[in-house]
Amino acid sequence: MAGFVIGGLYQCLVIFGLHWAVIPIISQQIADPGYSPLNAIVSVSMIAQGGGALAIWINAKNVRVKRLAGPATISAMCGVTEPAMYGLNLKYGRVFITASIGEAVGGLLTGLFDVNMWGFIGAFVGFPSFVNPEGLNSSFTGFWIASVVTLVVSFVCTYFFGFKESDFETEKKVEKVRLGNREPVAR
Repeated sequence: MAGFVIGGLYQCLVIFGLHWAVIPIISQQIADPGYSPLNAIVSVSMIAQGGGALAIWINAKNVRVKRLAGPATISAMCGVTEPAMYGLNLKYGRVFITASIGEAVGGLLTGLFDVNMWGFIGAFVGFPSFVNPEGLNSSFTGFWIASVVTLVVSFVCTYFFGFKESDFETEKKVEKVRLGNREPVAR
């Protein structure tokens, strides 16, 4: 159950920069027992945010949004969620919520499968960190199962419930307003 809660709320910590408070805990876990179950949960949360951005990339018709969603998806799948979160998922609020549902499911599966990480690199590029130095165990397969389910759940939730095309059409236009009098001052 802890995986469900941590998984669902971890990216909320990222919004405020509070995720850096979790890094020393992960460091200590990797230093002492040699692995971190917490980092495994964090890893699938990155994939979930990428799944939300992927749904936007595939479903959006607005070219500007598509141009942003593609690189943001790739970035999140590589472990950097900020472009997806700040550029898309938080801007269109339901997307962040639907991606967080995927995070919670992924965190739950990570906990149920007793997935551990032996390194720091997360998301899909961090798959070698799920290999136990003593040999393959259930963490490696658990990572792949949890990651794929996380991606599918966040993608499907976002695709069907995360946004409407009208969300992208109501972009606010900023008009320049000049302050002050532009006429020359008479002497």
